Amino acid sequence: MENNSTVELAKQRLNDWLSQGAIAPGDKLPSERELGELLNIKRMTLRQALLFLESESRIFRKDRRGWFAALPRFNYNPNSSTSFKQAAIEQGRSPSWGYMTKERVLTAPAAICDLLQLSEGAEIYKICGWGALDNHIVFYHETFISPRVAPDFIERLGENSFADVWENAYGTATRTHHLAFKPTRLSGDACKVMGGNASTPSILVEKHRADAQRRIVQVDIEYWRFESVDFFINL
Repeated sequence: MENNSTVELAKQRLNDWLSQGAIAPGDKLPSERELGELLNIKRMTLRQALLFLESESRIFRKDRRGWFAALPRFNYNPNSSTSFKQAAIEQGRSPSWGYMTKERVLTAPAAICDLLQLSEGAEIYKICGWGALDNHIVFYHETFISPRVAPDFIERLGENSFADVWENAYGTATRTHHLAFKPTRLSGDACKVMGGNASTPSILVEKHRADAQRRIVQVDIEYWRFESVDFFINL
């Protein structure tokens, strides 16, 4: 039976390939069958080594597509006025983003309704979208906004940023009122967008944005790929 030292050796050899550039950031690793043959180890041992490297943010997995070498981590301050786009460009990355759905729903979670001072079952705007770095999707978000505070928001959004619409259409400058971080796994919808599965590690970020009267006007629920980002907040 192969022991922990065999797993550690396989992990070290894979890590060396990554460090030496044999597998470039963002590139796909050989299939597990090919890796097993190259390293002359059993698949179970290989899988343990791969999972170790995933936990160390050296590689990531896309469902049904295999393993990939991790890209450089994105340093992101979610409390900053700097946009995702601007922060990415400043770090030499190529950002992209998009909205998948913009809809009126009557089924928002009760906690979201409470935050937006709406009764449970009331109509709420729900916008779902994604953000990518270097053509790799790194986060999925669900954003909730009250139609009472911002009527016709989804019609005005287009492909603009939320901050631009708040300021230009409603004369409101929002600021972060609350931030919460939680290690978790990708949700079902996030899996579909990001190519993960129910076991893919992620970081859940819940963000509340408020107006000048400290009234919460926007709630963001974000799922970030675990290996893709380092969060920080300047005090």
